[in-house]
Amino acid sequence: MKTANCPSCGAVITFQSAASILAVCDYCKSTLVRHDLKLETIGKMAELLPDSSPIQLGTEGVYRKTRFTVVGRIQLRYGQGFWNEWYVLFENQREGWLGETLGHYAVTFPIRPPEPLPPFSELRAGVKVPLKGRVFQVMNLENARCIAGEGELPTRIGPGYEAPVVDLQAAGNLFATLDYSENPPLVFVGEQLRFDDLKLARLRRAMPVGWQPDTGVDAQAFQCPGCGSSLTVRAKGHTETLACGTCGSIIDITDPNFRILSRFKTAIRYEPSIPLGARGSLEGVEYEAIGYLRRRVTVEGIQYEWSEYLLFHREQGFRWLVEYNGHWSLVQTTTEPPLVTGYGAQAQAVDQERIYRHFQTADAEVSYVLGEFYWRVAAGERCEIRDYIAPPFQLSLEVSEKEAVWSRAEYVEPATVKAAFQLQGPLPARVGIGANQPSPHEPQRPRFRRLLRLFLGVLLAGQLITLLLSSSQRVHQQTFLFEAATQDKPQTGEPFTLRGRASNLAIRTQTNLNNNWIYFDLALIERDTGASYAIGRELDYYQGVDEGERWSEGDTGDEAVLSAIPAGNYYLNVEAELPPGSPTVTGTFTVFRDVPSWTNFLLALLGLLVLPLVLRWRAWAYERARWAESDYGPASKGEANEDDEE
Repeated sequence: MKTANCPSCGAVITFQSAASILAVCDYCKSTLVRHDLKLETIGKMAELLPDSSPIQLGTEGVYRKTRFTVVGRIQLRYGQGFWNEWYVLFENQREGWLGETLGHYAVTFPIRPPEPLPPFSELRAGVKVPLKGRVFQVMNLENARCIAGEGELPTRIGPGYEAPVVDLQAAGNLFATLDYSENPPLVFVGEQLRFDDLKLARLRRAMPVGWQPDTGVDAQAFQCPGCGSSLTVRAKGHTETLACGTCGSIIDITDPNFRILSRFKTAIRYEPSIPLGARGSLEGVEYEAIGYLRRRVTVEGIQYEWSEYLLFHREQGFRWLVEYNGHWSLVQTTTEPPLVTGYGAQAQAVDQERIYRHFQTADAEVSYVLGEFYWRVAAGERCEIRDYIAPPFQLSLEVSEKEAVWSRAEYVEPATVKAAFQLQGPLPARVGIGANQPSPHEPQRPRFRRLLRLFLGVLLAGQLITLLLSSSQRVHQQTFLFEAATQDKPQTGEPFTLRGRASNLAIRTQTNLNNNWIYFDLALIERDTGASYAIGRELDYYQGVDEGERWSEGDTGDEAVLSAIPAGNYYLNVEAELPPGSPTVTGTFTVFRDVPSWTNFLLALLGLLVLPLVLRWRAWAYERARWAESDYGPASKGEANEDDEE
């Protein structure tokens, strides 16, 4: 640590890093260049734009078990907003940068630029760039301009400094920035992190252990320069533009004079279901609704519109609450691009070991805005949206000329939204099935499988017990002769007795058929009561030799089962039918008592199979209705969009 005095005001300037060559005096805002222990004034640093960042000079944190301290900052503006690059010094004297934009954080370190890097003019959103043995994807291209700085910095930089920069992402939350202000470009590689991952201390506000932050929104009231209406900025320091709901003016909040950027003209005015300024707790975080916009797509000449609510929390950043046809989803941008494979109907995206199927690709445009936003929103702003679903989740890629942004959405029940924001009025009614709406049939499947296995086990156990307890006792046997000339005469067998409980009875028939057929009318008759149990059976058997190969078909025997025959005195009455001129047929009939039956088991098994088939059909019908709204539904005539993936 070295100190020196500011040549302009005499204030003590402290350099914590040996690599720092520039410092901004806290008192007079002089920009000072370090020459060993001598300081040279090269001008005045512009004032920093007010923001709501929780980070400040002196903030401490931890990255990969190594502590660091924030010692400087560069505030930069790009086409749609601004962000902070905090210069950090680690306890092992390593220098790095902590990037902060829209509630997202990334720790990066300078590396030697790999050769060759593509020129800035050749890069586009979505293009892949190899770095350090990994494949990164271009997510954003901007011409950044330095607004102001503070503290100590490792490079000579000042207001007006401009640099074409490219942001890249890779799997594993890897993050990289290419700075084309120099040749070769400056390369910074690191990873994206959540606010809580950094374990920050000494923030702008004292935060004791266990403290749960509120939204921390600093509101500012002013009058619309277009119509004089009273307006309020709720996310001061994060907001770039605010849309007046009265006159449609889109106002630059970063301009001290609240310059009107454009006027949004529409005959239709929408009333948000969630009032701007309302606070609601979702996933344990209290957000404030600060912006509302409508977007639309046109498919085959038909316009489809939906609502998007911008939510803000000081530490957690921004989230989106999206509503379409009464279906709600909570959305946040991802810190790494998913793995996308296939084209058209076969296109898939893999994110966090979850497989998403391509649902729809369409060009969307902004049709209405109200409230404040972190970028310079404009009427008619367009982008291509590619949606992938794995209910209740959805991945979306929004691609414009300079930016590619992945976001992850999770379905939220309307009742949850209403309770979170304590809404009194009705929410839009649900129409149809949402793209990522969870199927009501999915939760039933594990439970039903358990019940099905239970019932099947009971059924098998019951049948097994029946088989083990069945005696299959032979109680009668008798042989009859059947002739074609006397086939109309019934034959009566000897009586026999059945004792014990009612049980199944099997009548097994064995004949000497050969190249012939016979039909039996069998009747089991109880002698005392006259109760009759009739059954008809046909037997046929043919055999021969064809081209030296012996063949046969049919059978000479058969078995018929009668269920629950009670005890009693019985006899068989047999009547046969034969073809004219048939030889005599011998038939032996053997009666078995207490034989097992598979009929009831098979019927019960069939009944068990009916319900899963019904449930499967209902699930199929549900998914068919969901996908009817996709690129692959009836409206698309079965034609997939072949260019939904590059």
